[in-house]
Amino acid sequence: MSSCPTPYAAGHRFDQPPAVPVLGPADCHVWWADPATVTDACLDLLDETEQSRLPQLRRVEDRQRFIAGRALLRTAAAGYLGLPPQWVEVVARCPDCSRNHGKPELPGTGLQVSVSHSGSRVGVAVTRTGPVGIDVEEISASVAPAELLPHVLGPAEPRTPAHATIGGFHRMWTRKEAVLKATGQGLRIPLSEVGVSAPEEDPRVLFLGGPAAGPAEDFVLADLEAGAGCAAAVAVIGGVRPVFTAYSRSRPSAAGFSSGPPPAAGPGH
Repeated sequence: MSSCPTPYAAGHRFDQPPAVPVLGPADCHVWWADPATVTDACLDLLDETEQSRLPQLRRVEDRQRFIAGRALLRTAAAGYLGLPPQWVEVVARCPDCSRNHGKPELPGTGLQVSVSHSGSRVGVAVTRTGPVGIDVEEISASVAPAELLPHVLGPAEPRTPAHATIGGFHRMWTRKEAVLKATGQGLRIPLSEVGVSAPEEDPRVLFLGGPAAGPAEDFVLADLEAGAGCAAAVAVIGGVRPVFTAYSRSRPSAAGFSSGPPPAAGPGH
């Protein structure tokens, strides 16, 4: 792993941060990447604490998604901050224990961020507007909405036929989880404590109870296009509706992601 760089000095050379659009005070940018494009250079961007988490992730796919999420977060933030990606400090604190697996933060930068990954999609949301949460879920045909809805829908939440469809259920789920991730609580709060509009309606928060209780009008909620077979949503706390813009980056830095999945090995390899 690369050591932490020394401060800027005359003649010091470093990789230039990737070019990114300007993040205005009313913007929320969403960056997408494919974990299959992770390279060794992405791994070098993780700090010691993050690298120590990798052995705990037993599946190769989970390790790739985690590496991709942290690498994409650093390379996107580096462009906004004018720093090399490896200089971006990421802090994650869990409210329930001392492990480094809470909502990621970039202290002292003014940037609010959130990371989510599922299947072949990794998403990072970045804004200056207020706390943000993003959730992406691979749509699974094995999910049984009829069995799960009683545990996910709140008693005061409207129920429509769309909730019972696979696509509608995942859309509702991602909306709710994005809201809870924005609060920093995540799934420590039951999804039934979050009320959102029906899947076929424009996304909005109806109510938020439990330890994360707050006025529904403080939340701005939006559905995201995450590609075929995925549902995704983003929530921002602040009351002011930001401009949501999505970007796809298969190669977020010169030493980051490859331009596509590695080719399959041929005969004899």
